[in-house]
Amino acid sequence: MRLTTIALSIGLAATASAASLNAVPSSWDGHCYYPKADIGFHLESYLGKWYQVAGTVAPFTAGCKCIQAQYALNNNGTVQVNNTCQAEGRAVNILGTAAPANPTYGASGVFQVGFPGQPGPDCPGPNYIVQDYTGEFAIVQSNNFTTLFVLSREREVEDSVLNAWIERAGLLGSNLDNVIKNDQTGCLY
Repeated sequence: MRLTTIALSIGLAATASAASLNAVPSSWDGHCYYPKADIGFHLESYLGKWYQVAGTVAPFTAGCKCIQAQYALNNNGTVQVNNTCQAEGRAVNILGTAAPANPTYGASGVFQVGFPGQPGPDCPGPNYIVQDYTGEFAIVQSNNFTTLFVLSREREVEDSVLNAWIERAGLLGSNLDNVIKNDQTGCLY
């Protein structure tokens, strides 16, 4: 497979609003666009608990609050993904697996994530790309820039800090029209 690196104009990808036309590093494999992963990503430090403090609403989080993910290394080198949220006063979770994507998509921070009973990805490459990572915050994007997760190690984040991370996601190619701040208050777990 040959992967072409380009500077993608989000306006051409039909996923961004006219107000956010900018070029961002991405690659094209003949089927889909893929954001470039953060070259400073280290899996070992990424493992553990993350809170989804903002992002686009995904089918598995619709109607939820207190969204979090717990990542743990499996013996075979894949990562166990335990996503949990609170809906109607109870915890709801789903277990999945993240496998490193083909290295042509990036050396690290690029994964194929799957969950039992859920449809597979539409694109052949990674569907979970850690686009920006500091250890305390992460911007995670899907292929074609369609799904965004802003993750934090802290459950509640100061509004000005969260706004800055959402703005950063926009600069990295995310369409911010459908981004919401997730409610992380009154969590039962």
